[in-house]
Amino acid sequence: MTYNRTGLWCVTLAILLLTGCANGPRSETIIIPSKEENHTVDEERRPFQVKTIYRLPDSITDQGELLGWATPESVIGLFEEASRSEGLSLQFQRLSAPYESVETLQAVGNNAMYHHLSPDGKTISGVAKSAEGASLKLITYPSGEEEMVEATTDSTQQLLFEQPTWSADSQYVSYLVMEEGRRLASIGVYDTQAEKAKVYRLKGFDMAGIPIKAKISDDGRMMLIVLDQSSNGRIVAMGTINGSVIEFQYEHEIGSDQIDWLNHDQFVFQGMEGTLYEYDRRNQELSILLERADSFEFSQDRKYIAYSLNGKDTLYAGKLQGKNILHAEPIYHGIIPSDMYWSPDHNRLLVNGRKTYVKPRVVKEAKPMDLRPFIIEFE
Repeated sequence: MTYNRTGLWCVTLAILLLTGCANGPRSETIIIPSKEENHTVDEERRPFQVKTIYRLPDSITDQGELLGWATPESVIGLFEEASRSEGLSLQFQRLSAPYESVETLQAVGNNAMYHHLSPDGKTISGVAKSAEGASLKLITYPSGEEEMVEATTDSTQQLLFEQPTWSADSQYVSYLVMEEGRRLASIGVYDTQAEKAKVYRLKGFDMAGIPIKAKISDDGRMMLIVLDQSSNGRIVAMGTINGSVIEFQYEHEIGSDQIDWLNHDQFVFQGMEGTLYEYDRRNQELSILLERADSFEFSQDRKYIAYSLNGKDTLYAGKLQGKNILHAEPIYHGIIPSDMYWSPDHNRLLVNGRKTYVKPRVVKEAKPMDLRPFIIEFE
């Protein structure tokens, strides 16, 4: 691979932003990759050559959801299983290569919801409801051992019915907590290694907004929070965990709830009109990774990205290097992805989506077969 001498050129834009966590106007530096940049690719060493596409069994597409990869070659899902004695019940099921049949792992109680598989494939989180409220539930794979976690720290706090979010290294689970007498929710974090929970209040945020999603960095020191501002749309806010509070340092309008950490200092989010941004808190630099993005998903090592573009029913994959996506290639046509999961060794991509664009008013009328889960295996 060679680069031309032009390299990257940078355009600095002074953007005055009035934010709730700043005392006045400020500027941002936005780095835009050069459109003239050329990369010579050795055709014999293309990083994303599709080897096999596995269509998952039709039986799993009707009811349920795919949770992600348990191992480099097996995925886990939550699906309805019919029995004569109990009728329909939810079951954790596993599909292993060549993905032609399912294996039932264990039943799931009707009082649990919002299940999410940790990135390392070892733990499934969920929210269990009872007469007393909601509790954080962790299920260890493959043993099936269940643990009810004390997610709050005192009796005035209540876990909200929102999907908990894992850190990329699978150590932390972030969730939302409502405290009596407080208008804004607090952010709870459970440390699976220390087996302790802590609740953090939000500091330095005066603008009205309701937290709907939170994601902690791998070092346990930084937090990303998506806040819904009703008619004003949504923003992503970045804060530092300091003692018992999260101090906000940066915020930006977003076009979707897709947010992710690249490392302890950099995170990625989708701005308005689909622009995929990377923000670096070390130098307060905002860079454009991709224009017109519709959805995206990073590999677990943060070296590769799968994404789709607005107005196109094509799935792409590329290599993330610095502030650029290199060697991006179409890997599948005729799909609008809704969920994507890279295998731990980034040799496979699990995709769930819709075959063609449909208008919002008829989405609920779409037939189950319009949803097409499949696995792309690369050379």
